[in-house]
Amino acid sequence: MKKIGFSLLLLAMLCGTAFANGTEEQGAAAANLASTLEINFCQGNNARTMTYQKSDPLTLPDGTIITQGDLKPTWQYISEQIGVQIVDVAVQDQKATEMVDIAAATGFEDAVIYGGNSVAEDLMNYGALGYFVNIKDYLNQMPAVKAYLEANPNIAKSITAYNGGIYHMPYVAEIGNYARVFAAREDWITSLLDSSAALESETHTLNVAYEGYWDRNSSNVIDLQNAAAKGGVLDRDTALNVLVKYINDTYSYAKPSELYLGEGAQYDVDEMIALWRVVELSPNTLSKVSTGSVVPGTEISPFFVRKAKYREDALRLLNYFDGQRVHASDSYKARLYDDGKEMHYSYADPEFLEKVNYLQQWYAEGLIHSEFADLSVKDEFRKSMYFADSIEGQKQFGFMTYDWIASTTAGSDKIVAVLPPVTTITDAGIKKFVHYMENTRVIKPDGWAISAAASQEEINAALTLFNYMFTEEGNDVQNYSIPAGRLEGEVFTAPDGTEYPKFSPWMFEAAGQYKNGDVSGFLRDFMGSHLALGYQKEIGFEMQYTKNNGPAAWALYTKAGVLTPSYGSKDAALRLMPPLISLTEQNLAKLATVSVGDGQTESIFMYVTGLDSGITDATDLIADFDEAGLDVYLDVYKTAYDRMMAK
Repeated sequence: MKKIGFSLLLLAMLCGTAFANGTEEQGAAAANLASTLEINFCQGNNARTMTYQKSDPLTLPDGTIITQGDLKPTWQYISEQIGVQIVDVAVQDQKATEMVDIAAATGFEDAVIYGGNSVAEDLMNYGALGYFVNIKDYLNQMPAVKAYLEANPNIAKSITAYNGGIYHMPYVAEIGNYARVFAAREDWITSLLDSSAALESETHTLNVAYEGYWDRNSSNVIDLQNAAAKGGVLDRDTALNVLVKYINDTYSYAKPSELYLGEGAQYDVDEMIALWRVVELSPNTLSKVSTGSVVPGTEISPFFVRKAKYREDALRLLNYFDGQRVHASDSYKARLYDDGKEMHYSYADPEFLEKVNYLQQWYAEGLIHSEFADLSVKDEFRKSMYFADSIEGQKQFGFMTYDWIASTTAGSDKIVAVLPPVTTITDAGIKKFVHYMENTRVIKPDGWAISAAASQEEINAALTLFNYMFTEEGNDVQNYSIPAGRLEGEVFTAPDGTEYPKFSPWMFEAAGQYKNGDVSGFLRDFMGSHLALGYQKEIGFEMQYTKNNGPAAWALYTKAGVLTPSYGSKDAALRLMPPLISLTEQNLAKLATVSVGDGQTESIFMYVTGLDSGITDATDLIADFDEAGLDVYLDVYKTAYDRMMAK
């Protein structure tokens, strides 16, 4: 089937609009467009602006040469299509939040469009104060935007300010698609579980701390491993023999590894930990599997996060204790959720903190990378854990992580996606065991807005640009770049059957030449597509440049129908929260009296890693949240959220 949401025919039927050169004619407004459109769009990176900033020229398929200081090809093409000269007035390496603060001091009078990453809240708040155009007042001039918002009412609500206005168009990620997924080393699982041929002698041991959670089967594998441990100490042979016997006694798989691999995987979080223990206890075996010989001094991390600043990804493992809520959106800061009755701060929920104790126990057993939460460490653990097997002297190896499909599978053909652990979600009425991922693609807190200080002709030009991004052609330009980067008349078919524009060979060749094969980076840094402005991103772009075991990963998750939250879910336990909640001055004044947030989060990680010896149970941290003013915090956001959803 063809991708949905941007059909020109549909828009014409909905809006009665004629199309010319891929854009909608704007009637009287089109005759009164300003000839130039000044845009101040920043992302804190001079490679991620509308202007080409590379010292090496870029040669397009038709021989056109783009040099430093030119508009990037995407923006030259857009300028031609809308008939307005685009002028990039941004300070090229300025952070978007800094740009907004400076522009606010002069009333946003120095450009027509302002935007960037992580500025949606500022745009919304300044819009409510009259500094930005209320898009709702101009929907008749933007038929494509109007059709998009009507077709996506939950997105419209999520960008509505407290006074009912919409003042920015957001960057909407690939809604309805998986974000991060579980990845693992397949050959480690098969080498450990399916035969003894690869097994080396092991001397490493661990002290058991975790006692298990589920009573899903007649016996619990963690109970069995703990009972077999000698004086609370577990060795590899004991842990492995117990796990393999348990799988064979409990399931009817042809091979024990099938509990974890492929479409038939049905492991729960206890069975995951039982495997992690075996992995942790097998440094000789697994270093030989990965390098061809035993590596003395090998350090195995059964679970790791990409970087320490992504440490909250470890907390997502708590989802697999009956669907425990951790993050209400694809953001580590998204900790607020509404259960249909009251607002919650997930990290302060007693049930959440009870389960943090399990994370602490796993860490104590050595199952989680020792530096995962140390923000002073800037290394990318994924490189050293996954992508460095062939480097001489390599001693660090990782088994499982939680990350993006394309970038994780690209670095090594040894890495495969595995389905997430199965879990119930009682709060959503799901009492059977299902595959569930809380992390899904969402509306981002990024985008752009139109200055109310601009002339009407300039506003008309900006509206034309905003609308173009939601036409079929504009959408394709943002997702797949200029027509020369696509194969006319050819499509890429996703695992679910959806068809998308197909990249031309030139696109992959150019990405290889200019960006070491990174198509996403090439489109942003060289072509000018994929900036964090108002448009709907499509998964067809990402799937096309996924390689190694990446396509199989997409197919695995798609075929398994892994459950994810959504904005339109009727069940509050599976409902995504907006990227931000619009707050009044009174709301902000109340929040200034509380201190809920980073301090308590740091305490959680200090407890998990043993740096805070002042508490013996994570639920002791509830007092910290109460002292920080949690009741006021939740009351403010509940009031604001209800107001926002009622618009």
